[in-house]
Amino acid sequence: MKKIPLLVRIGLGLLLLLFGFNKFFWFLQDFDFSGYSEAEYLFNSLRYSWSESAGKGYLMNLVGLVEIIVGLLLVIKKWVPFALVMLVPISINLVLFHAFLNLASIGPAILILLLNAYLMYKNWNAYKPLFK
Repeated sequence: MKKIPLLVRIGLGLLLLLFGFNKFFWFLQDFDFSGYSEAEYLFNSLRYSWSESAGKGYLMNLVGLVEIIVGLLLVIKKWVPFALVMLVPISINLVLFHAFLNLASIGPAILILLLNAYLMYKNWNAYKPLFK
């Protein structure tokens, strides 16, 4: 039973590293936005800068950097409660993006949110002083 949080922490960390580095090198195939023009427009506006169609915008780089940092912290088990708090806005935004704009691809976003919530629950003692 003690191995489950370890596997979830390392698995989530590796997923975040994969998706974080993808935001810099774009080696994974993009989600299929067929029939979801609003999702495609928003995704491309976050990915590319307005001045060049091939250039990168800053926001995806920032999200990718946060994902890489959080992923590394989770894999090496350093400041895990802090890393999980850093991941909350990203995981919530992933779910909301897919819920409102691309429901067909919501699976991975829900997985990230659930894994983050599970690990926060397992580390709840670290958060108790915040609620005193």
